[in-house]
Order: sequence, then structure tokens, then C-alpha cells
Amino acid sequence: MIRKSILFLVFTALALSTVAQTQSGYVKTRGRMVNGKHVPGQGLVGATVQIKGRASVLVKNNNGSFSFPVNNNQFFIQSVKKNGYQLVDADAAPRAYSFSSAPIFLVMETPAQLMEDKLASERKLRRTLTSQLQKREDEIELLKEQNRITQEQYHIALQQLYDQQETNEKLISEMADYYSQIDYDQIDEFNRQVSEYIMAGELAKADSLLRSKGDIDERIRQLNEHRDANDQMRQKLEKSESVERLNREDLARDCFSFFRRFVLENEHDSALCYIQKRANLDTINGQWQTDAASYLLKRGLLQWASKYYDRALNSARQLAQDSPDAYRPLLAKTLNNMALLYSESPNNREAESLFQESLALFKSLSQDDAQNYSHLVASTLNNMAVYYSLSANQADKVEELLRESLAAYEALSAERRELYAPEMASVWNNLAILYDETDRHLDSEQAYKKALELYRQLSSNSSAFDADYAATLNNLSAFYFREGNHLYESQNLLNQALEIYRRLAVDDPQRYAPMLAVSLNNRSVQDFALNRKDDGEKSFVEALNIYRNLVDSSPRYYLPRLANGLYEQAIRYYQDGELEKSESLFRESLDAFRALAEVNEMQYLPEVAKLLRNLANVCDKQQNWLDAEELYQEELTINSSLAQNNPDEYNSHLARTYGNLSNHAILTRDFARAADYARRGLAIDDSRLFIQANLAAALLFMGQTGQAQDIYKKYRRELKQTFLDDFRQFENLGIIPAEARQAVESIKQIINRQ
Repeated sequence: MIRKSILFLVFTALALSTVAQTQSGYVKTRGRMVNGKHVPGQGLVGATVQIKGRASVLVKNNNGSFSFPVNNNQFFIQSVKKNGYQLVDADAAPRAYSFSSAPIFLVMETPAQLMEDKLASERKLRRTLTSQLQKREDEIELLKEQNRITQEQYHIALQQLYDQQETNEKLISEMADYYSQIDYDQIDEFNRQVSEYIMAGELAKADSLLRSKGDIDERIRQLNEHRDANDQMRQKLEKSESVERLNREDLARDCFSFFRRFVLENEHDSALCYIQKRANLDTINGQWQTDAASYLLKRGLLQWASKYYDRALNSARQLAQDSPDAYRPLLAKTLNNMALLYSESPNNREAESLFQESLALFKSLSQDDAQNYSHLVASTLNNMAVYYSLSANQADKVEELLRESLAAYEALSAERRELYAPEMASVWNNLAILYDETDRHLDSEQAYKKALELYRQLSSNSSAFDADYAATLNNLSAFYFREGNHLYESQNLLNQALEIYRRLAVDDPQRYAPMLAVSLNNRSVQDFALNRKDDGEKSFVEALNIYRNLVDSSPRYYLPRLANGLYEQAIRYYQDGELEKSESLFRESLDAFRALAEVNEMQYLPEVAKLLRNLANVCDKQQNWLDAEELYQEELTINSSLAQNNPDEYNSHLARTYGNLSNHAILTRDFARAADYARRGLAIDDSRLFIQANLAAALLFMGQTGQAQDIYKKYRRELKQTFLDDFRQFENLGIIPAEARQAVESIKQIINRQ
């Protein structure tokens, strides 16, 4: 999957003042919460802070403190540097600031620590969401057991619950980004505790603590009354507005905490209410508008989201117009992020113009300050490539953008390779996918190798990149296997990926066990293709057991994978003649698809019919006639219903079912029923020629030789081998009646006649 780069937005507001003051600040690592306790960050001695229009400020104190004079109310921090470190908040510099008596906190971490923090947050959030899913499932099951809901309501409730899980991975990533960037030194104990409760899944405690401040609507009402009072008391405006601002920020934090609390419980209407309350507290706060718009978009409410998008962009445009030097970077980032959001929605025509405007601004800024803006040019180019990759016939445009992005990252990495190697690896990966999809296999191989080498180096320095390294090993292995060359190298790469995923799955099974299962399945496919059946079966069984365990925690995601894996292996066993093993896996796959169909009949009922057909065929092969009959009849019921509702798509399936029943009836020597089933099938779809073979055999064995001969003569060229194979099977099973044997020999002569 081609990857994007997100530019996280941080909005600021203009203020007026001309009083010279001394601004203080700190360059430090993040304060963290460890086992429920606050662990302060550490000052970074030797860091440099570059303020526009003056010499760099060097941090000399152990606590990371620094200060500098401010001649007016605004100043612009161009960069913050410390060897081996990067800003946790990418938008902290370059950025315009307003003077404050409170210190500025510039938080930095090593790239590896940033990734470790995010992964740790993801693990906690994944456990919380899994717990919430199980809790809700149990509640629905209890309602069903108590007969408080009907069977239909039960299925609908489960479907709605599982549908809510579709956005969980993206939600986990976004919330992990949020929590892994919080500097707990800068928030009070109340908000630390709220965050800890939410991360730990103790949502009721978070709710109780938040509500301890009082009803939020009442607090908003009080705030609004306070605002009205300010209009009547202009002589006290400065002090009163300061209180109002603090109250608004406090309310906004609490609204956002309520929002996160309800998101984790999948109570999306309540979450939507609070994120909009927060946005409406200050309609010119671009960040709050963007957050509301993003969530509305996820809920499919694009028209509502557009209102908040417009507010965010208008805010950024106004700030850039009033103070272009300070706020053009903000406008460029706002445009880029809005383009990303629009590109993921059905109404994505605006995305192209937004990307182009953002790119033009970043390129202009980069001409004056390449060090701080070249990476944003590269990131936007990559994002545009992803956007164009979603459209047909845009391969040349996508390649052009990716190549330009790669060149920008390569130039940047010449001096700070450790910071930009992950982005370079990602772009090489995107190029490899593009080349593979456009059949430029040699170029694809070279691009995969470039990405692999970068991820290998990153992984050797930090375990945070192990998963990316394993994924690229897997991709290149699959590429080699599809190409049919370098099979030994394909196996070697896959084995390396498996080794990494096994290790990762021990510490975080919820995240990495599925990846391990995919790699094991790839290994199984390769082994079977290379006739290493024992090894293939061993890998398949291991992958299967992983999916069985995962189904217990997240059936919505993993039951389809389990069902399909069982089906694919059952087919392999069938092709190898191992009918008992094939039957066992077909039956387990059928049970899985039946369970899925209970929740989503429209999607999975055709799969149930397919499993019934295959299982019935296996039973026929084993002469288990009764089971085969029952399975075929159930398939007939399903396909009849499907064809009634959608004849264009399912009439052909229904005809095949009648054809299979016709063949089954011949095997059980019920020739009259076989002929009847064959005629029904041909009446629906006469292009299914195998049914003609069944009809001919049934007529022949009933003594209606003339009608049978007509069919054999008509189709002797198209169905010659089918006719002969059928006669051979019927003879081996002793199905041909004694009185029809002479006629069969005559028919064979007709079929073999040139």
C-alpha cells in the first residue's frame, strides 16, 4: 500500500503588543507517565534555538533553560537543533510565537524514542478497544439470552458493532500520535490522570473525573454569560478577556477529553457532539476546526465537515494575509492537510488544487530557507503521488512526483540521514509498488532493494523499524516468487521476515500475530508450489492456529481470513486426492462462513453456497451419497433465493447447482431425477454445457437412446473428453445398467469418430 506523509497542524493566534520583554523557555525531552507516576523530562544541554533576526541561542543549563529579548509582541523561531534529536511537535519550528510571561517548551526526542513511544501508546489503546468490543458483545449476547431483542435485532446490533471496528486501526494510530506527543510536564495532575484513565481503558473513571468539574453544558452557559458581560464592561476588558480565554481553553480540553472518552466506547454521536462543542467555542481556532472536520469526515458527514474545513482555511488565510512571513508556513500546512482529507473522501476534486497551492507555497518558502522547508516539499510531493495513484492512467505523473520527492529527501539526508532515511525508504517502497503494478519488474526489484537496505540499516539501530523491515522482506519475497526466479532468495527473505514477526508477536500479539500469519501463509503457498508439501502443511497449520486465536478477540476482522485460509487449503488437499483432509477443512470453513452470514447475509451467503457445493462434491467422491444430497439441496435453496433477488448475477450459479444435482442423481442411479434436474438447469442457462453431458447420460441409461444420441452427436467436439471421462467414471462405479452397455459402446464410437 502506498504511504502518505501527514503534516500535523498547530494553529496560533495573532496578538498585539510592543513592550520589550525577555522570553524564557526550555529545550527538553518529554515528561512521561510510567506505571501511573509522572516522570519529568530532562533538559537538553547543547541544543540551539535560532530566532529570526538574531544570533542562535545556545542552551547551556542542565535543566534546558534559555532566554532572549523580545522587542515586540511577536517573534519567529526558525529552528531548534540538537544532534540526534528531533522536535516531537514538527510544527514547533519554524513558527511564529507571541510573547508570554510563561516559558516556551520545545520538546525533542530521538527518532527511535518517538517510535517506541508511539508503539507503547498503540499497545495500550489496542488493549482498551479489544476490551470494549468484548464488553459490548457480551451485552448484546445477554440481551439475546434474556429475549429482550429479536434475532434480527441481535444480528443488526452485532453488525453495527463490528462495522464500528473498521476505523479502529486508523483511530489507534491517530490517538497514539496524540498521546505519544504529550509532554506531561506541561499539564496539571488532573489532566494527567484523565489521560492515564483513558489510555488504560478505565473510561468510567475518566468520565467521573471530568464530570467532577460540573456539567459541561452549564459551564459553557456560564462562559457565554461571562462573554456577554465582557461586552458591557469594556473598561475591564483586558482582565476579563484573559479569564475568558483561560476558561475557553479549559473547556476545550475537557470537551476534547470527553470526545476521546466516547470515541473509545464507540459512542460516536456523543463524541461528535463534544468535538463540535469544542470547535464552536472558538470558530477562528484553526486546529479545533480541523479536528472537528476530520472526525465528521470519518463518520461520512462530508457536508458538515466542509463548514469546519472552511473555517480552518479561512483562519490560516487571514493570518497569512495579516502577517505573511509568520503565517505562510501555517497556510501551506493547512492546505496540505485539507488536501489529504479531501483526497480520502468521495468529493476529492478540490484535493488537486489544494495540493498544488500547498506545494507552491512550500517551494517558495524553501527557496529562502531550504533547511526548514525542503522536507515539507518532499512530503507534499509524496502525498500528491498517493493522490494521483488512486486515479487511472496517472502512472507517469505518480512516478514524476515520487522521483522529485526522493531527490529532495536524498539532498536532505546528505547531512541528516538518520532523520530522513524512513521517509526515503517509504518513497522507494511506493516506487516499487508503482513499478510492479505497471509491469516494470526490473525497476520494481531495484526499488524494493533500495527500500529494504534502508529499513535494514534503520532496524539495526532501532527495533522501532523492525516491522517495516519485515514487511519489505515479505514484499520482495512475494515479488521474486511471482516472477518465478530467485526462488531460493525468495525463501530466504521470507524466512527473515518470519523470524522478525515471531519475535514481535511475542511482545505485541494483537498487532503482529496477523502479520506473522500472513507470512506463514505465504510460506505455505511457496512450499506447496515447490512440492514441499510437509513444510507447506506445517506453515499452513501454524497460520491457521494464529487466526483461530485471533478470532476469539476480533471475529469481525479475522473470521473471514480464517474461513478463506481453510477453504484454500481444502482445495489443495482435494487436488492432491486427500479427500478426508479436504472434507474436514471444508466443513470448518463452512461453519465459519455460516457464522459470518448470520451477521452479513448479503456478503457471505454466496460463500456458504460455494462451500456447500465443494463439500458435496467431496462427499460424492467418497460415495457418501446422503450427505452430498443434503448439501446440494441446501445450496439449491440458497442459490434459488439469490437468483430470485438478483437473476443477472446468480442465475448461472443456480443452473450449475441443478447440473451438480443432476450428476449426483446419476451417481445414485436415479436417472429420471437426473434428467429432470438437467432440464431445469439448461432452462435457466443453456451455456453450462456440462449439464448437457449429464442429461445425455441420464437419457441413455433410461433407454431413451435416440434423444441421448442427438446430444452426443451435437456436442461431440466440445465435450468429447467430458463424455469419455464420464463413461470411465460410471463404469468404475458400476452405474451403467446392463441393458445400456451396448448403447454406450456405440456412443463411444460416435464420439471418437473424426
